[in-house]
Amino acid sequence: MKYKVVIIGHGYTSRLGIIRSLAKIDCEITVIAMVFHGWLGRMVRLSGGRPIDCYSKYVNHYYYCIEKDEKGLIQLLLDKCLSPGQKVVIIPDSDFSAAAIDRNQEVLKPYFVFPQINNKPGAIEHWMSKTVQKDLAREVGLTVAEGRVLSVKDGKYVVPDIIKYPCFTKPLATISGGKGFLRRCDNAAELQKVMRMVGEKFCNTEVLVEDYKIIDKEYAVVGFSDGKNVVISGVIEFIANSKSHFGIAREGMVKPINGFETIIDQFRDFVSTIGFCGLFDIDFYESGGKMYYSEMNFRFGGSGYVYTVMGANLPAMMVRFLCGEEYQDMLHDVSCVATYVNERMCLDDYLHGYLNKKQVKAIISRPDICFIMDSDDIAPFKRMKRELRILGLKKFRLKIKKLAK
Repeated sequence: MKYKVVIIGHGYTSRLGIIRSLAKIDCEITVIAMVFHGWLGRMVRLSGGRPIDCYSKYVNHYYYCIEKDEKGLIQLLLDKCLSPGQKVVIIPDSDFSAAAIDRNQEVLKPYFVFPQINNKPGAIEHWMSKTVQKDLAREVGLTVAEGRVLSVKDGKYVVPDIIKYPCFTKPLATISGGKGFLRRCDNAAELQKVMRMVGEKFCNTEVLVEDYKIIDKEYAVVGFSDGKNVVISGVIEFIANSKSHFGIAREGMVKPINGFETIIDQFRDFVSTIGFCGLFDIDFYESGGKMYYSEMNFRFGGSGYVYTVMGANLPAMMVRFLCGEEYQDMLHDVSCVATYVNERMCLDDYLHGYLNKKQVKAIISRPDICFIMDSDDIAPFKRMKRELRILGLKKFRLKIKKLAK
């Protein structure tokens, strides 16, 4: 019997990595693309009605759901994604979908299996808080940047005088603000400006204000935990970050954990203490000769597909485990070094004027691993090139109009 899987997320690159990972174990795959208001029409115009990843030959069904529509997402799962005679595996690939599935466990569990923490609804959302994570990180020996939480209520807030500058602002939980909160503030006036923007946009939320650290190198690990045993296959080092997406690697490399054993063991202790069962990624960085824990996300990281290409198929491990099968016989570790490129970040950097076409082609041509280009599953790459041509033409026309004024 085929495994049946539903992948839920807002980024086509990350979803495509999961799709191709699961194709290796013969799955029937459904994709639910989370889209923002107004984006659905744009996607239909540019991609012929499908998200780019859904042109993959491995996708059997696809649906759209408006971002933040939790009720609509759960109803879509119950109306369109059931399979008589077997439970369907849900793989949330965004903070919103991870929290939504977690909150609705009782409704979903008769028909689905999914990531969870001790089968307790709401537990994943609890652990999304960066302060909750940092408290545990300290307990297992990890180093963290110090900070404090500022609350916004009805758009109002207070910035205390004891804040040290420069500082760096983050959403307390990524689900409540995404990357829109990420700012360096060199003085109180700049912090006030960020807090005012947050208050106008979100009205009621919390902001983490950390001591600013100069980052020498950025890293991530992607892993799978069965609730007790934690698999972390290798270390991802960021080489070049996207200019249009803060904190996302455009280019990087994956390598074995050699030299990182101590912090990897701390990460394993961290995840197993939480009791999380599912896919995760952890961001960390080096500053002044020290390794700092940044945050854990309860989903497959955007760069996680590099592990699959190197032989460590984490999504397949999770599906097998959730379906009551063994996964320990699968390859767990990356054994060599490889470079990668995220073509979507190249495309977006081009559209925002940070790269030209020649630079994009050069970047895409040099890595060992590409996230979208795959000669065995070429349609998504062709659709991405089509989108590049259409948006490039639109960009050219806007430039001509600007010069004509």
